[in-house]
Amino acid sequence: MNGTLDGKSALVTGGAGGFGKACALALARDGAAVTLMGRNAASLAQARAWLLAQAPDARIAVHAGDATADADVQAALASAVAHGGGLDIVIATVGGGGYRTVLEQDLATFMADMQLNVGSAFAAVRHGAPLMREGGAFVFISSTAAVLSFQGLSSYCAGKAALDHFVRVAADELGSRGIRLNCIRPGLTHTDGMDPFFANPAYVESFKPLIPLGRTGMPVDIAAAVRFLAGPESSWITGQSFAADGGNELRGAPRG
Repeated sequence: MNGTLDGKSALVTGGAGGFGKACALALARDGAAVTLMGRNAASLAQARAWLLAQAPDARIAVHAGDATADADVQAALASAVAHGGGLDIVIATVGGGGYRTVLEQDLATFMADMQLNVGSAFAAVRHGAPLMREGGAFVFISSTAAVLSFQGLSSYCAGKAALDHFVRVAADELGSRGIRLNCIRPGLTHTDGMDPFFANPAYVESFKPLIPLGRTGMPVDIAAAVRFLAGPESSWITGQSFAADGGNELRGAPRG
């Protein structure tokens, strides 16, 4: 495929999820060779088939592994280099957390959520940046939870806030290498992982008055922002975190 990203090689972690697939499609349609990383080989195969149905000429490879495990991340990066002839772009979509109040939380579950949300990002940068020989771009999926208080999601909020600040420091340190790092903070977005929340109409409706643009998000909304930050159009942008939330951060999180 020919496009602005023709000749570029990208790794997408969480590649079988809603954000991962949408981001991979945006990159592939613009010419990048894309390697999907995820924990479940069958889900990755399904994601690859879906992507090729949308973009038959896309160059899509898959690599099964855990984005929080050093050895797995290194192996996935090596696969991306082999598939695309180098490494230019890393899109890290891994994240999540359980619903527990502070007094229901314990240290083990709190730290597990931190590992998932910011540890996975550290591993991608620590092992990916040295492979970017001519500069490159990292884009991370953060969350409005990085700046808003969502009751019952203390570890998730803390993890995403830590991710945003980690990206700022890493961008400062890696700028001299021509490597850019940025975050997108999605608002309430209908990905596969959010199906249980969207199955609850009351929950979704509680958000609507808090979104100035009047609707919840779709993965394509986030993928468009990610594609911009991954490409040459954003070549003078680094160390930033941008909300893509229909304006939700202007009004805050729902209560009750």
